[in-house]
Amino acid sequence: MKNFILTFVALSALSCSFDNKTGIWKDASDIPVNNQEVTSIEKNNKKIRYEDVFTKSKMFDEEKNAPNELIFQLDNQFKTNNWLEQYGDKTNNVSNFSYSGNKTLLSKSSKLSKLSLNKNIVFHNDSLITFDHKGRIFIYSLKLRKKIFEYNFYKKSYKKFKKKIYLVVNNNVLYAADNLGYLYAIDLNNKSLIWAKNYGIPFRSNIKIVDEQILLATQDNIIYSINLKTGASNWQFATNQTFLKSDFHNNFVIDKPKENLFFLNTSGELYSINYANKKINWMLNFRGSALPGDTRLFLSQPIIVKKDNLIVSTEEAISHYNTITSIRTWSFPSKVILKPIITSNYTYIFTSNDLLICLSNKTGDVLWSKNIFNDIREKKTINKIGKFHDLKIANNELNLFSKNGYLLSFNYANGDLEYIKKISKNGISSEAVFVKDNMYLLDNNNRLLKFN
Repeated sequence: MKNFILTFVALSALSCSFDNKTGIWKDASDIPVNNQEVTSIEKNNKKIRYEDVFTKSKMFDEEKNAPNELIFQLDNQFKTNNWLEQYGDKTNNVSNFSYSGNKTLLSKSSKLSKLSLNKNIVFHNDSLITFDHKGRIFIYSLKLRKKIFEYNFYKKSYKKFKKKIYLVVNNNVLYAADNLGYLYAIDLNNKSLIWAKNYGIPFRSNIKIVDEQILLATQDNIIYSINLKTGASNWQFATNQTFLKSDFHNNFVIDKPKENLFFLNTSGELYSINYANKKINWMLNFRGSALPGDTRLFLSQPIIVKKDNLIVSTEEAISHYNTITSIRTWSFPSKVILKPIITSNYTYIFTSNDLLICLSNKTGDVLWSKNIFNDIREKKTINKIGKFHDLKIANNELNLFSKNGYLLSFNYANGDLEYIKKISKNGISSEAVFVKDNMYLLDNNNRLLKFN
């Protein structure tokens, strides 16, 4: 195991508002310009543990039946009333959603936009909130079945840029960060802009909100803590940059009881940081090199947490760590292609070789593995299903959603196929969202589908 000595650099940046010459939004001159003093995260190298994490074992590629003597138990079903952030929870993990479960299409909205919509959607007070690539954020009311608000932060000078916006809702305020370096807050009650800041570096991460601060990261792997009410920078922490861009985005999870954030960056570094005292707990290195000549891309699924269990899935393996000690409990050689799900006892994964697998949280042993297509007799159906892009547990069923509009549901105790149907004629473009008694999806024609 190699030990690396890294120097952490705290960057001090000016958190600027815009003047009336920018033309970013109307009445920009009403927003004051403030020079903010920025504090960096405290250096604490003595408590940082560096570790190279590599798995060279042959990828797992076999089926295994569940043992007859093992009684499988899932976590209790959880009903969500809103879906306020990407992945639905601060831990990036909900182990068992609850909804009516009939899988019947109740309604289909009109076309919400002529332009492509973001696949990660949020729901607040019975309304869908999303955006298109021109940066238009809009709210669609489920009750009124129409758009009730549309807002474009950007003006003509930014028209040619394709916008990627990260959304989160907190206390009736929508916070938006984008790939142009802007961060702004919109009051959802009176539909007005509260504040806006330009940080100068494109943001590239999901957003977490905890203890009156916004946590997010830039494309240069700089973590920012932002004041929720003013948009001013509380502190910053620079992690190693990557010199090649991939589809993987910086990823956060929050362990609120212990006041820790976990951050996996595009260079393959995993950090545990106490966001209250701004101290680094530990760091793991999943690549071993961040040199300019290193041409390897780091790819991973979003990290997930449940209690003291942390799951990291790279292209080479899925690994289980203790959140406190950073000790790796086990590592399983498999290429996971969808965000895993962790329950109190098991971790469920879907792999590139079409295996749905249940792993023991304690040992990493395979409790069962099943090729999802073995129970489908017609080869034509298999060819029509297409690629999968979402895995969720709902009503004690493992559910796989394909881009071509298919839903496949499996028994959580043995992987047997229990349901298969094309639920959307026009395919599926979003992740599945469960709110109250319903399941929601966007199709490829930008229509919102509601299922009971």
